[in-house]
Amino acid sequence: MNVKSAIQLLILLILVVFLFFFIKNTFFTKNQNIVNLDVEQESEIDQLDLNKSLNNIIINLSYRSVDSNGNEYFLNAESGETSEEDANIVILTKVKAIIKLKNKSNIYIYSEFAKYNSKNFNTFFYKNVRGDYENNNINCDNLDLLIKDNLAILYNNVNIMSNNSTANADEIILNLLNGNINIKMFDQKEKIKIIKN
Repeated sequence: MNVKSAIQLLILLILVVFLFFFIKNTFFTKNQNIVNLDVEQESEIDQLDLNKSLNNIIINLSYRSVDSNGNEYFLNAESGETSEEDANIVILTKVKAIIKLKNKSNIYIYSEFAKYNSKNFNTFFYKNVRGDYENNNINCDNLDLLIKDNLAILYNNVNIMSNNSTANADEIILNLLNGNINIKMFDQKEKIKIIKN
């Protein structure tokens, strides 16, 4: 037997031994590890869950979309987190939106929080919602911006302030295409309150 054949036989033998131990340890060992959770291990697991949820947060997030009419929609937030129920929904914090309507003044919207649907671009602003349009300032609890329908729906404690008047209503529906505004109260017995300054 020459030296070359001896080396090949030795390499083959080492490879067979390696495969034997690999297969034995990987597939044929009984898992006899007993999980014993003590307080320290539980806190480590909680920390892992916390890190997992922190990895889902996006900082300084921005979206931009343009519709077929050339209107632009910008959305900025300090942070956002994907909803666990629906991957298309992003929960935003410290939100600012700008709607640049073609041949009209810009609309600015600010809120503490918003739910943004990345599939249809609808945005639902809530908590300390404020809107600015020309010389009008609007405060409300909720504002739903329905992009495909070209509607902005403001509701719950709506307060509109302009240079010469203040108005209170339950709901305002603004058509973003033609500028039509529908102001109403939920209870039809109540009247819209307009105070001239």
